[in-house]
Amino acid sequence: MVDYARVGLHPSYYTMNDATMLKKEKERLEAITNMPITRSRQHYLRVSIPETYQQLIDLEIEEDYSMGYASHAGFRASTCTPFYFYDLDFEIQTPLKIFPFALMDSSLRDYMKLTPKQSLGKIRDLKNEVKAVNGTFITVFHNESLSNYLRWRGWNRVYNSMLKIVAND
Repeated sequence: MVDYARVGLHPSYYTMNDATMLKKEKERLEAITNMPITRSRQHYLRVSIPETYQQLIDLEIEEDYSMGYASHAGFRASTCTPFYFYDLDFEIQTPLKIFPFALMDSSLRDYMKLTPKQSLGKIRDLKNEVKAVNGTFITVFHNESLSNYLRWRGWNRVYNSMLKIVAND
């Protein structure tokens, strides 16, 4: 996989409160990929600020993609532009770059109860807002939502249509 895509860590649920477990999971993935792991997105977006970010920094994670909402679309950090985490405890800008995301597939379907067609409208609107400020449009889609299986029937088209919307700009 690492020959074809950027691979990052998706720490398990309890790593938010267990730095030892987080380190073990990172080391295991590095052993499997035979590459240093420098990206992360917390499971269920579980972030405790500043502790989670300090743990990631200690493990030399350079990029985090957890900054977003599970229950709705929009920008949890009020920006669509990646930024370096500023540690208020130590009053320093850290080397950890935060990449806010605009929306997640499960937010659209499970929390907002949108249809695939309605979701495309929301995606288009958010993409246009991000474009207006020269921001970075990041989304989270899970492999399950691309399967077109059971509850995700029709959602693979959402992803493919989103790619076309973004590519047209």
